[in-house]
Amino acid sequence: MRNNKGEMSFFRDKESRLLSKAVGEVAVKDFNFEDREGQIPREEFQLEFKHKHYSVDQRILMLAIPESRKINQINGKNSYIDIYVVEEFEFIDKHCSIEAEYLIEFLDGLKIDHIFPHSMRMNETHEKKYELYGTNFEIIEKIINHNNFNKNSIRIKFEDEDVYIIKLGVGDRGLILYRKNLELFKRDKIRKIISFILGCPLVFYGYTFVNKYMTPSFSYSRTIHDNERGQLTINVQVPTPLSLSALNVIDCEIFKNLVLELYVKYDEYDLGNIFFTYWVAVNSNSITAAVHYGALIEKLQATYMKIHDVSYSKILDKASFKKMRERLQQQLDRFELTCEQKKIFLNKIGNMNTYSQKDKMDFFCNDISLSLSNIEKLAWQQRNDAAHGNDISDINQAWKNTIILRELVNKFLLKLLTSNKYYLSYLDGKPAIKAL
Repeated sequence: MRNNKGEMSFFRDKESRLLSKAVGEVAVKDFNFEDREGQIPREEFQLEFKHKHYSVDQRILMLAIPESRKINQINGKNSYIDIYVVEEFEFIDKHCSIEAEYLIEFLDGLKIDHIFPHSMRMNETHEKKYELYGTNFEIIEKIINHNNFNKNSIRIKFEDEDVYIIKLGVGDRGLILYRKNLELFKRDKIRKIISFILGCPLVFYGYTFVNKYMTPSFSYSRTIHDNERGQLTINVQVPTPLSLSALNVIDCEIFKNLVLELYVKYDEYDLGNIFFTYWVAVNSNSITAAVHYGALIEKLQATYMKIHDVSYSKILDKASFKKMRERLQQQLDRFELTCEQKKIFLNKIGNMNTYSQKDKMDFFCNDISLSLSNIEKLAWQQRNDAAHGNDISDINQAWKNTIILRELVNKFLLKLLTSNKYYLSYLDGKPAIKAL
């Protein structure tokens, strides 16, 4: 704020950017034509505000980039409106930190319309007590008394603590509530795993520590950038049935097992990068997406080979292929070839000992006991066409093949990392449960 007379508020615009608006009175000396509106010089981005009564115990720290300023004169009063794009925002109140019990993360993109298995009832009561010393007289003032405030939630156990995924009424906003201060890197893994399981990327807005009265001791918020805004437009496509009794129900035991199984192998299979590329593919056009899905499948194959110490790369061992290559080179000398032609053929001989992508896929599927259908093999070939810029003659088939490739990635992830026996196919326009 420009002076001590003003107000500051925080809000998100239609694009989910976190903005700060400062409004207040300005002195006549600040009111001139050049200063009336325009850009603020970007010299001081980090701002800190402290409560005048609490000193360092209560403060706001934010990284803000000035966007615009405006000064108005109405009925002889001068006022200003300054808008900032807030990259990061922190609120700290040490008076409430001792009783902080819960950590709450704020999310967007919770688009799934399944029935959540648990209902969370919020009974909120705030009281003020007035006592007269030397007597038994006591007055209690009820400030807030809200009861029966229900939220749909999924409750799972993680590291011996309850974790709640909560959907907030109408819309795609939601929360993850932790009963303890779980480390940020663990929470980041959990969000990405839940995103995959629920079929849509969750966009992280920030988090807060609160006590049992939901009074915050620390809050952190962040703005949403272009790539994340694109993720908010992705439609839901759940990779595996979350209940075997109905397609739109979440079975808590199935959900919990999926989270824990993916979490255990998260680092081993580099799921952070896998999920990042996965959502890039989902948000791409069908031809580009085919390349991304193909790259994901190759990465999963390579990781599997490294973990299990197997190789699909060389047909013959090094010594045997060396003898074969020498004989083939001798045969080349019998033909009348230019030096350039001979060089080309020698290079081709050197590459003969490598399996094709089709062969690698066959070996991989055989090792993990997962067979490909004819349409899946065709889709895998389309991935090769897209990667090498070959002509795509049938756009509708290419679009269909991209759906198959996404399902292939889902199948490989589920087969390699979980105990689930089924996946969901969307080839017919609606989800159908199929065996892995």
